[in-house]
Amino acid sequence: MTAKELDRPGQDAGAEPTIAAVRAASRRGHVPELDGLRAFAIWYVLAEHLLFTYPSTVAATAFLPPIVGGVLSHGWLGVDLFFVLSGFLITGILLATKSRGTGSYFKRFYVRRAARILPIYFVVLLALFVAMRGADPAFFAFCALLSANLASGFNVHVPDAAGPYWSLAVEEQFYLIWPWLVLWLPAERLSLAAISVIVLEPFLRLGVHQHALELMWYRADGLAMGAFLAVWFSTWDGDLVRARRLALGLFGIAATIMIVGIPFGILHEGDASTSFRITQAVCVFGALVVVAVAYSGKRIVAPLRWRALTLTALLSYCLYLVHKPISDGFVWALAGNDWYAALSPGASLAFRSACVLAIAYAVAALSRRFIELPFIKLGQRFEGNSH
Repeated sequence: MTAKELDRPGQDAGAEPTIAAVRAASRRGHVPELDGLRAFAIWYVLAEHLLFTYPSTVAATAFLPPIVGGVLSHGWLGVDLFFVLSGFLITGILLATKSRGTGSYFKRFYVRRAARILPIYFVVLLALFVAMRGADPAFFAFCALLSANLASGFNVHVPDAAGPYWSLAVEEQFYLIWPWLVLWLPAERLSLAAISVIVLEPFLRLGVHQHALELMWYRADGLAMGAFLAVWFSTWDGDLVRARRLALGLFGIAATIMIVGIPFGILHEGDASTSFRITQAVCVFGALVVVAVAYSGKRIVAPLRWRALTLTALLSYCLYLVHKPISDGFVWALAGNDWYAALSPGASLAFRSACVLAIAYAVAALSRRFIELPFIKLGQRFEGNSH
C-alpha cells in the first residue's frame, strides 16, 4: 500500500500539512517537509521506548557511544516536536478559518478535530480496556474525558501501555482555550501571548514532580512555539534572510540556555535540567520548522521529503497510540519462552524491535485505511454542510 493510497482522499486536518495560513508564504499549499519532521518525531519516541524501556535492553545498548545513547534516551522529547508541529499547523488552520469569517469558526474546527482524533483514540482505548481487565477503571474514565494526564494527580494508576494518552490530553486541553485567543486577539497580541507561554513555562516547571510535567499548563510551550511560528509565517513575504535569522535566533536561544545553565546543573539530572531541556528542545524544533517551511521544495531539505518519511508521517498518530501496548504485549507473550530467553541481549533487542515495528506499522496502515480516512471524509462532508 502506497502513501498516496493511504492518504486518499487527500491531506487532512490530522496529518495537517495543508495550511492556508502559510500558503502565500511558502508558495506551496502542501509543505511535505513537515511530514518529514513528523516522522522524525515518532521515530524519536519509538527509539527511546524500544531501546531503553525494558531492563533487558541495558546490556544490548551498551555498545552505543555515550552521546548517542544520551540523545536516544531522550526520545520523550519527540512528543514536544509533535506539540510544535501541532501548534503550527492548527494555528494556521484557525487563522485561515478566521479570515473566512466567524460564522462557523468553532464548528468547523472542532468537527475536523474530532473526526481526525477521536475514532482511533477510542478504538485503541477500548482494546486496552478489554486487554487490561485488571487495570483501574478510573483511568479509562479519565481517558474518555480526554484527561489522561490528570489521572496521576488523583492517585489513579496509569497502565504502562496507555502512557501515550497523556500527550493527547495536553493537546485537547490546549485547544479548548487557544481557538478563543486566535479569534479574539490580533496577530501581534497573539504572538505576544505565545511568547509569554514559552518564556514562563521553564520557570513554572522548576521543582515540579515528574508526573506533573504531563499537565497542560507545564507543557504548553511546544504548542505555543508552533502557534507563534504560524502567526509569523502568516505575514512572511518569502524573504529567506528573515527566516534564517529567526531559525538562527532560536538555535542561539537553545545554546544560550545551555551555557547559562551549566552552573545550575543543566548538564546533570535534576529540576533545572529537565525544565530547561524541554525549552531547549522546543527552540531547536521551532528552528527546524522554520527551515522546513521557508526552504520547502529546495535541495537543502530534500531528505525531509523521502517517501519513507511521508508514509511514516501518515501513520504516525496510530503508531504513537499502539506501539507501547504492542511492545508490552510482545514481552508478556514471550516471557519464560526458552528459545527467546536463550538469545543474546543484542539479538533479543533486534528481534523484539523488528517484530514490534512490523506489527505497529501494519496496524497503523489498517487503521488509516479503514478507520481514520472514512471518519475524516465523514467530517469533511459534515463540515461542508455547516456553511
